[in-house]
Amino acid sequence: MKKYILILIISFFAISCQNNDPSFVKKTETQVGIIEGNDAKSQIMNAFNDAYLSNDMTGQAAIFTEDAIANVNSQEMAINDMIAAFMGGRESYENITNEERTTATFILDNGDVYTSTWFTWGGTSKSTGVTLSNPVHASFKWEGDKVASVSYIFDSAEYVANMGSPE
Repeated sequence: MKKYILILIISFFAISCQNNDPSFVKKTETQVGIIEGNDAKSQIMNAFNDAYLSNDMTGQAAIFTEDAIANVNSQEMAINDMIAAFMGGRESYENITNEERTTATFILDNGDVYTSTWFTWGGTSKSTGVTLSNPVHASFKWEGDKVASVSYIFDSAEYVANMGSPE
């Protein structure tokens, strides 16, 4: 009889410890990780984007590993070359914005960590006067507290077409 009472108490305790919070979402069998927003890594990437917008990328290369690789529309380059290319675009564009920015960090069950940011890049061509609005996705893969690789994906056709020399 004592065994039955003990089993009943343990069962009751186990059932009462289940999370009944309505905001708690149990992970499904197809989920492979979690997503965090406004975490430290997302804040670092938002600061990286803010540095670009303020036209001062000083020190931003420090968030990357020494051998980090950048892929911009599948073109591989060193991080400093990527930063220089992005900043060089300011010679052709003004009034640059990142509208509707969303940034989140993905922590996968296999240990991989990525921070992704999505925004609409806007800018006005100094040579043509055309104002562009272009969706951008960037994904940063972390190794510890440093970014080991980054990929940017955006349609560059109109951007390049409106870079011409002022007439």
